[in-house]
Amino acid sequence: MILLRLLILLALCGAADGTSNTCGQVCGLRPVPYSTTRIVGGVNVPPGKGAWAGIVSIQSARTEKYTIHNCGGTIIRPQWVLSAAHCFINRTNPLSEWGVLAGLTSTAESGPHVQIRRIKQVKMHELYDGRLLNDIALLELEQPFECTPSIQLACLPGPTVTLSPLNCYVAGWGRTEARTVASKGSILKEAKVLLIDTQLCNSSDWYGGLLQPENLCAGYEKGGTSTCQGDSGGPLICKDGKADIFWELGLTSYAIGCARPKKPSVFVSTQYFHNWIVKQIGQSSSTPAPVQSCPSLCKKMLQFYNLLQELLKFLKAESA
Repeated sequence: MILLRLLILLALCGAADGTSNTCGQVCGLRPVPYSTTRIVGGVNVPPGKGAWAGIVSIQSARTEKYTIHNCGGTIIRPQWVLSAAHCFINRTNPLSEWGVLAGLTSTAESGPHVQIRRIKQVKMHELYDGRLLNDIALLELEQPFECTPSIQLACLPGPTVTLSPLNCYVAGWGRTEARTVASKGSILKEAKVLLIDTQLCNSSDWYGGLLQPENLCAGYEKGGTSTCQGDSGGPLICKDGKADIFWELGLTSYAIGCARPKKPSVFVSTQYFHNWIVKQIGQSSSTPAPVQSCPSLCKKMLQFYNLLQELLKFLKAESA
């Protein structure tokens, strides 16, 4: 009877909180606590927090036993990942040698939180110019991801959604030092950034007209915080100031250098390409809803329930 009451309470909390141990119709998981330092030399995301914005590592094989992180991406549906088109334009090995990893914080090690999926097909925007314009792609996976506390969906705002972004974040496994040829970082890093007015970002001493209507800018005028090589395709996540909701407003496209003054990161707007994304995925694919607020007791119980499920899954794997 006690167990039944607990399950009923958990179900009610789940309805209030909008979370689920499977993907369902839920998105917009809150990021880990932010830092204002750079991804370039930035702060590590703690293990088990790979659900940050639904982020994934897109990797390709170099040898039989060695893979390399190429780009980031985000899970927008269990079987679909959003990334940048330039990540795939010059690939030399077949898709069978590529993989998408979710739930990880280190690209060097696996673990019980990590799921690996193969890519069925890559859908690059048909007007991608091979450089900067229409730099967006969708990856259809051979098998869908299973959502867990460390693997969740990102939320994409529709073209008519009006947002008042308050706090914005970037994350990735890219370079960790600016102006060097340092090897790519293997630990997921995150940082808080500011959205920058696109007119200012496109002014003569910034990007000098390079930006297009499809682009967003985020970072700092003085530099010091930036995405870098290897972070391409990863998310720009912003909290709506009018609601406790986190949206993926953009995906990392390019920058001039890393963390330079007046050269912030440039992103592809997901709102601008929302209709294209929906068309590629198909109208039958329903849109996940953002996470809503929930009493703290419900949240704690759901966290305990999710951790218990992870423990049971681990014990089952160990006994197999």
